Parts: sequence; C-alpha cells; structure tokens
Amino acid sequence: MPFYEFQCPEGIVTESLVPMDTRHIKCPHCNRRAKKIMSACSFKLMGGGWYADGYASTKKGAGKSTPKGTKKDSKKTS
Repeated sequence: MPFYEFQCPEGIVTESLVPMDTRHIKCPHCNRRAKKIMSACSFKLMGGGWYADGYASTKKGAGKSTPKGTKKDSKKTS
C-alpha cells in the first residue's frame, strides 16, 4: 500500500498509508472528511546515470549508431 496525502476542509494536510482506490479518509486532527490531493513525487534518479550503471551493454561499440552516408544518384539527364 502506498502513502497518500489528504487535505481536510480546514487545510490540514495528512499523510496516510491506504489502498490505492481510497479517495477520502477521516482527518485525525478535526475528524472531518479529508480528500486525497496531488502531491510531489519523492522518486529521484541520482548518480552517473541509472541506464549506464545497470543496463548498459558490455559489447564494445554497442549502442553507438553510425550514420549511414546517403549517396545521390548521379544520373545524367540529356
């Protein structure tokens, strides 16, 4: 179960561990109905790059794309 933030009509914000489909809880401060609010995510990717550390290929030159040269057809028109 995830933690969600709820706000009561008095403006008090409470964090609670509830099932995902919970829309309202009883405010522990004023005993009124508090509704779920949108809160900031606390997830951060830190370091040199999670993709480079855990998912990079060990093959030499893997992941590098070499641009293909485009040749124009040299047709002579008379």
